[in-house]
Amino acid sequence: TARPLLWLPTLPAMKIQVKLTATAAIERLKADDPELVSCDLSNNAVLQMKASDMIPRLADALAGNSHCRELNLTACNLDDACCEKLAAALAGNHHLASLVLEGNRCGNEGATHIASALRTNRGLMMLNLLNQKGSRFGDSTLAAFTGAFDSNITLLKIIWRLESRQSFRLNKLLVRNNEIDRRIASGRDYSDLLPEGVAPLAPALVTRRSTASSFISPRAHLLQRTSSADGADKAAPPPPSSGAAIASAGVSVRERVAARQEAPSPPPRAPPPPPPAPPPPPPPEGHTGVFPSSSARPADAAAAAAAAAA
Repeated sequence: TARPLLWLPTLPAMKIQVKLTATAAIERLKADDPELVSCDLSNNAVLQMKASDMIPRLADALAGNSHCRELNLTACNLDDACCEKLAAALAGNHHLASLVLEGNRCGNEGATHIASALRTNRGLMMLNLLNQKGSRFGDSTLAAFTGAFDSNITLLKIIWRLESRQSFRLNKLLVRNNEIDRRIASGRDYSDLLPEGVAPLAPALVTRRSTASSFISPRAHLLQRTSSADGADKAAPPPPSSGAAIASAGVSVRERVAARQEAPSPPPRAPPPPPPAPPPPPPPEGHTGVFPSSSARPADAAAAAAAAAA
């Protein structure tokens, strides 16, 4: 006899995500692959061992790329020389929106190279330089970045640890760029915020920024760490005009405060009514319920005595 056939349900195919290799990433960046929008090479073993050989090739490929919006090079053993190569590519690439260099060996020299590239760059919106091994960013790095903001109006977010008492200067410049971005998103004029000699963004750059804003989270939030005099780390507060809710609503903090001041104060609440009076106590047993007045009491007593004598 024939055995019955066993029916098995068809399972959907599982998509396995294969991590991009360094060589494949360089080839696709050089070919300007339109599908390579996000290039994640974090913790890449090849880059960790051959960063000095691979990063120049990666930078050359990135310089002519127009589709990649995010480049993640976390923990790839990059030093100041690698940052110099990346900065050269960043100076002419206005398409990359997010650059993550966290957990490398970038010092003040490498950060200064990146700051120099930001003078001409008009695409980068987020830069991550957190947790650099054996390096501390100080006043020299701060001076380089504040100088870059003399012409840069596009960088919105820096993630790093800056040890300087003058970090508020950089915070003000980032607040300015976030306000420019908020006005662009709402279609308002921002020419009064532009530094001297800086032209407004071209329409193509405005359109490109609106599509690339998803690669920074949140869109207009500043993450910057400073060190106090006692050595304790303190997180700088986010700029007031850079909140995602404010940017989407198109209302500034100043306008909200003015609206609250102009709004009439509510009338005072009426006091609650007094509690009801308690009911009178019941009369004693045998009582008629009529309480004579004080003036009639002597006459009633005499009448009662006469009735008793009769």
